[in-house]
Amino acid sequence: MIRRVGITVSAALIASASGAVAVAPGTAEVRDEAGAVVAAFTGLDAVQDAVSSVVTGRAPEARPWTILVGTGTYGDFAVATPNLAVAADAGAAVVISGVGIRDDTGGGCVAITRGNVGVAGLTCSAPSRTGVSVTLRNSEGGVSLGSLTIDRAGEHGIAVTGGRGVVITAPTITDPARDGIHLALLTARTASPITGGAITRAGRDGLRLADDVRGVSVTGLSIIRAARYGIASEDAGNSDASFSGVTVTGSGRDGVLLGGGTLRATVVSSTITGSTGAGVRLGEASGLRITGIPVDGSNAGGDLVFDAAVRTGGAYDGLRAPDGMFALVGEPAAVRVSGVPIARAAVVAGGPAGLARRGPAVMVGATARVAGRRVVLRFPAGASVYRRSGGWTPVAASRRVRGAVQAALGTSLLGTARSVYASFG
Repeated sequence: MIRRVGITVSAALIASASGAVAVAPGTAEVRDEAGAVVAAFTGLDAVQDAVSSVVTGRAPEARPWTILVGTGTYGDFAVATPNLAVAADAGAAVVISGVGIRDDTGGGCVAITRGNVGVAGLTCSAPSRTGVSVTLRNSEGGVSLGSLTIDRAGEHGIAVTGGRGVVITAPTITDPARDGIHLALLTARTASPITGGAITRAGRDGLRLADDVRGVSVTGLSIIRAARYGIASEDAGNSDASFSGVTVTGSGRDGVLLGGGTLRATVVSSTITGSTGAGVRLGEASGLRITGIPVDGSNAGGDLVFDAAVRTGGAYDGLRAPDGMFALVGEPAAVRVSGVPIARAAVVAGGPAGLARRGPAVMVGATARVAGRRVVLRFPAGASVYRRSGGWTPVAASRRVRGAVQAALGTSLLGTARSVYASFG
């Protein structure tokens, strides 16, 4: 059903998904770039009807129109026209579910296939396939997904394939059967930020950089109890990914996996705890930077695990053990590094006669019996590095370097069991 009215609102109110007069429940209003209400639709397919009316009623398509949706439950919708924003009206509870007469997305809630499209403030409830899918040509971008709630998706929560400059802000994704957010073929140089939000109980990975993903920056995202990896990047085409202030807890495998030829990935000031596997696992990659993360002994398979793979140009510093900071120099191979939990502090009590501990105690061990495994530990203070083996014994290879103290641990010191190292002076 369609009804035409003539109320106008300011462009600023359109941008904030609110109007001078609230959109009635069960209604989707189409508004032009001046804020005038062009048309309004009701019924289960009201949102798709509104989108379709923009395709036929707007000329040229460069005009930025908006669809505001009132409280209610609606069928799925597909956006195949550019320069369109679809948003819940201010304070409206809008649910997109499989209740529509038509299936416009093949089992999802929202499908976007053009650039300069925004979708905000909607709840996607139990779609049989991916909740929100974005599939763009590489020449198009400007898609914005804001404050979307996606519950029990039959595949991924959000999937983005192709395009440039896709922005995801504050998503809430719960119980997707596959990945919480799945990214592929983002090959343009334009950054694609993910900011805030939470992904809970993903059936596979919380966030997967699946294939040729460049320029993704993730800030403030929480990933809780993913069945496999919290964050995974293991494709040779992935590059220039940054993860800052992320929290990954309780992953079924590793909290963060960086490998497969990944190029220039950074994990900064983030918390990765409680994984069944490693906290952060590093495979074949170049230009990795891991800094400012806790190394606290909370990950069952090790807080930092370096596979026996080729890596170059990495930096691993500002690592935060429960009782101090340390760094790793060079490219460790086939080793795991963990902090000593506060609950086990008695294990590393005491020290060499007449010396005080000057840095954290760190557990290091080999992951495999391979030639060439090596790790260089660097502590900010102390005179020498000691190894706990019954009592504390000095590591012959330890030395002062640029105001710090470091020790190179090679095959003779790295058994497959983890030993404890600390600096004293």
